Amino acid sequence: MTSEASPIEKGAVFDRAEASEKGDFDLVSRATSDDEAHTARGVQADDIPPGYWWSFRFLGSAASIVLLAASLFVNFNLPASALTVINAELGPSASYIWISDASTVVTCIGLLIVGRLSDILGRRYFLIGGQVFGVIGSAVMAKATSINMVIAGAVIYGVACTTQLTFPFIIQELVPNRHRGTAQAIITLLVTPFAGFAPVIARNLIQYSELGWRWCYMINVIFNASTLILLCLCYFPPTLNQLHTKWTWKTELKKLDYGGIVIFTAMSVLVLVALNWGGSTYPWTDAHVLAPLIIGCAMAPVFILYESYMPLEQPILPIKLLKNRAYIAVVVVACIGQMAYFALAILWPEQIEYIYTTDNIKIGWMSLTSGIALIIGEVIFGTLMTTLGHTRLQLIVSTIALFAFLAALGGSTHLDQNYPIAFTTMAGFFSGWLDIVTSVANGLVNEPGDLGLANGFLGSMKQLVGTISVSIYISILTNRYSVNFPKDVTVAAVGAGLPESSLTGLFEAIANGTEAALDAVSGMTPAIEQAVAQGTKTAWASTFSTVYYSSLAFAGLAVIAACFSSDIDSHMNGYVSRRLGGTEAMNVPAELTIKHAHLTDDDH
Repeated sequence: MTSEASPIEKGAVFDRAEASEKGDFDLVSRATSDDEAHTARGVQADDIPPGYWWSFRFLGSAASIVLLAASLFVNFNLPASALTVINAELGPSASYIWISDASTVVTCIGLLIVGRLSDILGRRYFLIGGQVFGVIGSAVMAKATSINMVIAGAVIYGVACTTQLTFPFIIQELVPNRHRGTAQAIITLLVTPFAGFAPVIARNLIQYSELGWRWCYMINVIFNASTLILLCLCYFPPTLNQLHTKWTWKTELKKLDYGGIVIFTAMSVLVLVALNWGGSTYPWTDAHVLAPLIIGCAMAPVFILYESYMPLEQPILPIKLLKNRAYIAVVVVACIGQMAYFALAILWPEQIEYIYTTDNIKIGWMSLTSGIALIIGEVIFGTLMTTLGHTRLQLIVSTIALFAFLAALGGSTHLDQNYPIAFTTMAGFFSGWLDIVTSVANGLVNEPGDLGLANGFLGSMKQLVGTISVSIYISILTNRYSVNFPKDVTVAAVGAGLPESSLTGLFEAIANGTEAALDAVSGMTPAIEQAVAQGTKTAWASTFSTVYYSSLAFAGLAVIAACFSSDIDSHMNGYVSRRLGGTEAMNVPAELTIKHAHLTDDDH
């Protein structure tokens, strides 16, 4: 065995043949070990009988993956547009923010664990079990009689999210490498109603249906149940006995990294709870926030050291993953891109409501710009990714363009609404391009046997970074508005003729929130009221501008990381990583699976 770092550890795109030629037999054995059954190995698409792609099991599995994605987007997007309504009916309760946050905490913890374990034990029962939790969680939330009951349902559903978020790599490993982007683009297109039009759907359900917001969850009971049925009938990926013919469930359960799971879980819970409490439930300087945040952050190096130096047979996070330069570049770009998109998803709807209109339906339609544009970007560039090639350059261009339009958005908040609409659309478009490239690259810069692990770690990091970014944005939004509001309203009111002696009464009337209170302010006129309203909008515009600019803080790092990513063009070929059991694809001779498990650049 060579003493040098393997190609994976140096950041090269994984190539078994190259590893073999260079003498990196440890890498070859890990990727295509002797105890892997030939039915679990990849093959070239040309060697798979054409009828396989039209078989009930393949089409049913593809349909279940589409529904898996739809369930995920329904759970996240529909209730997100109804939280205040839910709180008004079942509360009010300050805890209602945990309706969204509870799932996020569970998902962040579960993604890495589920991804790693499904690589080792097989994916089928993880996906089926996840959908069982999805049905139960959705039903609990749909029938909830209190905010705490909705939160309990969200915790249950968080387990389902850990499997639903695997949909990109689940479909990617079933299709030829060159069609991975197209496959994900098709799924994105099919779930557009729930990924892109969710605000409009939710607001119409609330306004026009008898059950109102409960339909946001009842729809998902149907989707999760349908997905569960299709998974049971059709989805038969390689089992533990096929992935590792010499292993058993009993022996593998004994080898699991339980210590790492406990440390990672505790670390994630402490950090995420602190971030969600900070600035809302408790001030950021409160011990309830600082204590778990500091302890959680301190556990991060402990976790890395534990995974690095403990003699673990199945570490939950193999350190080789963190030595893969190409993969870490993808993780950095994807996470910072997530921060940028969260700025659009969270701030833009509020900007519309506070500056442009208070009409619910109009807010819903205007809020679609970034989400629909993201879908269009994913669909176009997912389909064209192989044709365009130069994936590293694609990642660089999409990253630069995303942050350029985000900067333009920050400078346009004082302008007519048409400018922000255009800039949110373009930022969303390039965010979709960035997202599809990182998603496909994630699966091709790692060993096939570590695909679940790689996806799980990336997903956990995106969830964590997303939570951090939300906390930052909300904190900046709150603090800046508290400064801008009195300043801009004072200038507007006094400039319109309000006596300075009436300013105290003006702000008391604004806090009261009624028209009668405003009319009672000494010296108030319709012109001054209009000026005060405009001053409030000016304060919001300045505040949103500051928050958008804050999202650019890591733009340079994202561009640098994109420059250090690897081209995956040579691997956009006909290699199919996994086949479904009980189909004619299992009849491919063993010698072909061995041959095609060692790809070179000539195997296009």
